[in-house]
Amino acid sequence: MKGWVVTRTVVDKVKADGSKVYVKRYDARWRIGPSTIKGKTFQKKKDADSYLTAMVQRVQEGTYVDVKPALMGEVFARYLEHAVDVRVKEGSLKSSTAKSYRSMVAEHLKPAFGAYRSDRFNLAVVEQWRAGIAEKIAANTMSPKFYVNLRNLLHAIADWARHPARRYLAHDPLAGLPRIRLPRAKKRPHFEPAQVLELMRVAAECPPDDTVIKVAVFSGLRRGEIFGLQWGDVDAGSGQDGGRLHVRRSIYQGAITTPKTKDADRVVDVPQRLLDDLEVYRVMYPPIGEGFVFRQASGRPLDPDKWHRERLVPILERAKLRLPKAGLHSLRHTYVSLLIDQGEDVSYIAGQVGHSSVQLTRDVYAHVFNKVRIDAMRRLNAALPYSSHVASQAETAGTGGNSGE
Repeated sequence: MKGWVVTRTVVDKVKADGSKVYVKRYDARWRIGPSTIKGKTFQKKKDADSYLTAMVQRVQEGTYVDVKPALMGEVFARYLEHAVDVRVKEGSLKSSTAKSYRSMVAEHLKPAFGAYRSDRFNLAVVEQWRAGIAEKIAANTMSPKFYVNLRNLLHAIADWARHPARRYLAHDPLAGLPRIRLPRAKKRPHFEPAQVLELMRVAAECPPDDTVIKVAVFSGLRRGEIFGLQWGDVDAGSGQDGGRLHVRRSIYQGAITTPKTKDADRVVDVPQRLLDDLEVYRVMYPPIGEGFVFRQASGRPLDPDKWHRERLVPILERAKLRLPKAGLHSLRHTYVSLLIDQGEDVSYIAGQVGHSSVQLTRDVYAHVFNKVRIDAMRRLNAALPYSSHVASQAETAGTGGNSGE
C-alpha cells in the first residue's frame, strides 16, 4: 500500500488593501482498509513525505493505530472516572491513594498538559515540562520523589490512553525520557531507651498526649493506625500477661481507610502496662460516637497532622528531642530496634509491625541487625578468651615453625 502527498494553495492572510497572500500546504494521505483515507497537513513537503513514509510502514506492519484525538484534560478526567474511581469501588485501590491521584492531576498534570490534543502530546512537550520541574527541585519547592510519583502516574495514564479500545494516543510520550536516580532516603531518627523515658516523663505533664505516645512506644503502630483505633480494637486478654490491639483502619489526610497493606490488617501483642494505662485513659475519656480511642469532643478521631504539629512537636522540644523528621514514626523505629536488641525472632517482629515480608524488615532495619551481630561476636569473643598457652601456639603456627622442616 502506498500513500500520496497532495499540494494545496491556501490563503495565509488578507492584507489591508484586500489582497490575499497565498501559501502552499502539503497533505500526507494514506489509506486504511478499502474505503478509509487518513491525512495530515504540513507546511513543508519534506515533512509530509517523512510522515507519510512512517504511516505507510505502520499500516503495512500492522502497528498503525487510528487515534481518536481528545484534549488531554478530557483524557485525565476519563482516566480518573473509569480507572481510578472504579478501582476504589471494587476494592483494588485505597481511597487515600485515589485522593492523591486526583490531587496530582488537578494541581500538576492538567495545568501542564490539559490543553494539548492527545495526538500532539509528545516527548518534546513532556521534556519542556520536565525542565520546569527541574527548576522547582533546584529551588527546593518540589522533592525528587514527588516528581517520580508524578511521572509514574503520567505513565500509567498514557498506557491506559493507548489501549486499542480507547486510542487517545498512538505512542508513548514518555519514551526516551531519562529516569532520575533518587538519593537514598535518610533514615528517620530513633530514640535510645533513656530518651524514650525522658519523652514519656515530659508527656506525662500534658495528658492525654502521653497515652498516644505510650501506644506508639509499646505497640509500634503507624501514626494513622494509632488514631484509627477504636475501643473495640482493644483486647485486654487475661489481665496479667498483656493483651492485643486489632489494627483494622488507618487515618490519612482526614480520610478513614483500610490499613496500608493487606498484611497491615493484623493483631499486635502489647504489654500489660499499656493496657492498664488505656484503662485509666478510658475512665477520663469515655467512648462516644463511633468509639475512637483518641477523639475530639464530637467523637470524631483526632487529626494526626494537627496533633503532630500542635501537641507532639512542643513535647519533643521540651524533651530536647526535636530532630529533623522526628515524630511518632521515630517511636515505631525505636520499638522495632528494641525488639531486635532483645533478640526477638525477625518473623515475629515483621508480624507485629505489619511488614509484607521478613526480608522487608531486614532491609529497613539492616543497620540495627548489623549492630546486634557485632555485639554478639564481641560477647562471644569475651566468653572464650585466648589463654596464654593457646596464644603461644597460635603465634608459633603463624611463624611457620615445624619440626619436620
